[in-house]
Amino acid sequence: MDTMPVPLASATRTDTMITVAEDQGPSSSTFSPATLDPPGTPPSFSRSTTLQVIDNRPRMDGGMRAWLVVLGSFLIHSFCFAPTETIYGIFELHYHDIFPRATASSIAFVGTVGSAVTYLFGFLAGIVADRFGFRVTALFGTLLMTASLVLSSFATQLWHLFLTQGVMFGVGASLSYYPAVAAPSHWFVSKRGLATGLAVSGVGAGGSFLAPLTHWLIDKLDIQWTLRALALFCLVVCGTASCLISERDDLPAYESVSQESSTGEEQQGMEMSSDLHKTDKADLSVTEEARQLQAQVKPGFFESFKVFRDPQFLALTMAELTASVGYLIPLYYMQTYAVFIGLTPQRGAMILGLSNGASFTGRIALGILSDYISNAKVLLLCAWMTAISVTILWTFSTTFATFLSMALIFGFFAGGYVSLVPVAVAESFGAKQMASTIGLMYAASGLGILGGSPLAGFLLDSTLHTSYLPVTMTAGASMTLGALCISSWVYFRWRAKKAAKEAEAATTVAH
Repeated sequence: MDTMPVPLASATRTDTMITVAEDQGPSSSTFSPATLDPPGTPPSFSRSTTLQVIDNRPRMDGGMRAWLVVLGSFLIHSFCFAPTETIYGIFELHYHDIFPRATASSIAFVGTVGSAVTYLFGFLAGIVADRFGFRVTALFGTLLMTASLVLSSFATQLWHLFLTQGVMFGVGASLSYYPAVAAPSHWFVSKRGLATGLAVSGVGAGGSFLAPLTHWLIDKLDIQWTLRALALFCLVVCGTASCLISERDDLPAYESVSQESSTGEEQQGMEMSSDLHKTDKADLSVTEEARQLQAQVKPGFFESFKVFRDPQFLALTMAELTASVGYLIPLYYMQTYAVFIGLTPQRGAMILGLSNGASFTGRIALGILSDYISNAKVLLLCAWMTAISVTILWTFSTTFATFLSMALIFGFFAGGYVSLVPVAVAESFGAKQMASTIGLMYAASGLGILGGSPLAGFLLDSTLHTSYLPVTMTAGASMTLGALCISSWVYFRWRAKKAAKEAEAATTVAH
């Protein structure tokens, strides 16, 4: 029998083995690690060889560990946007009584600062999460959020809220949010839409639960003790959730924005095949060592900025920048608008809660739909339906029924939009450095949020609160621009996939 190194013509991954074959002759035999020659002696192989390689990596798209990651992400999402977005409208209504000399725009700016800092700090929070680990980063963020809410309960002037419920909470939420939004894509591929949808649906679930609870606590206690109660809730829920999320260390690194990222079981087989090429013939367990060495390699700070060369990234970033100008305006002004058209504050809080409930439903349902239909098509639908709900439906909402319809449609499709953007990022750029990539992209959202709600407040003040038309038109125009940018991303995505297929066909012909 001739002795020769094993040429890896093909490699197919199963749960516990790699099959390596070269069909060049009729002879065949089976090789087992138990029959290895003594160390230093080259092993003998036939033309067809089966290598048993232990693969201890957690499997993708399932398993207790993967679903616990989704649960942890869900719990963090349920709270990290509540005090500055989903329930801030309730705080805003009562802050007018506490600070009667403050204008509507200045009070709205507290929540705006919190949301803007959450996104703006993403360029650093995402890199920190990829560098130091998801769990540690999220735990530190939880402590900052808890401390900020306790401190805000002692605020005696409006600028105190800017520093506590605004800046400090925003930094903590950012450190918790980016690990949470990136983690599901590390553990799921074919079910990525479902996993991400379930995770980000926490925002809607948390809003629908916390909105009436916050309103009840303020009525029964006061706003100061309500903030302290929410701080305790944050420490327990988000602290537990931070311990559940984790990243995978065996994902392929992002190498070139011009190449399509491989995912799923085929990619894992390719990784293991590459490991076997580099394996010492006398030690088949070196693949585990290779994976451990790969896990120790952390991305550099400037390595994350490669994505700026990709038109897909630029299109998604512009979509986030433009749409974010108007995204929070309905959430911030939904309750005050309800009072404006003659409804009670309680009905306004109910509409806000139902809108958050619709957001919860949309994030899951549209996430599942994206696993069966092109994610790009579903994301495009969400972008345009969100724009239409604000531009047209909100403008003509003058009764409880019409305003509730607008709130439900907006919540459903806006929730789907939020859940599908991370999926688009993972599909376009890979999951290995997803926290960094989405952090850089969402930083643009912070700029839009920073200007959107204060602008709406200024427009409302300029009409002496006699008309909401400038507010609805501003929100609708920004979301329409965002939908146009998503349309351009769909085009760039299609062009990149077409170029990848042509390159693959050319390579096949060349061989």
